[in-house]
Formats: sequence, structure tokens, C-alpha cells
Amino acid sequence: MEEKSVKDLNEYVPYSKEARSFMSPTKYSVFIRTFIPWQLAKFVYYNLKMLFVLSKGHGQFLDK
Repeated sequence: MEEKSVKDLNEYVPYSKEARSFMSPTKYSVFIRTFIPWQLAKFVYYNLKMLFVLSKGHGQFLDK
């Protein structure tokens, strides 16, 4: 295992060529993240899921 000295850590400059690079999203990922109908569908799904979980916890809606 390679030990890094304090000098090496202090010389790290973000966004430089020596810095680590990160994986960029695929075209499909960008499309899904920016597609408004998909965002709305997920919003409705998660809100309904939350309502169901909360109603189970409070117990007043499912008893009837």
C-alpha cells in the first residue's frame, strides 16, 4: 500500500489534469432525469407510497 505524505495531500488541486475523473452520465440517464412526464410519474408514485406508509402507521384509514 502506498503511503501518501502530507505534502502530497496539500498539493492536490481539484479540476486539474492530475485530479481523479468522474464517470459522466449516459444519454439515457440524462434523458430520464430531464423528462418531465417521468418526473411527474415518480412524484405521484412516491407521494402515494408515502400516504400508504403513513396511513399504516397511524392506523385510522385502513381499519375501516
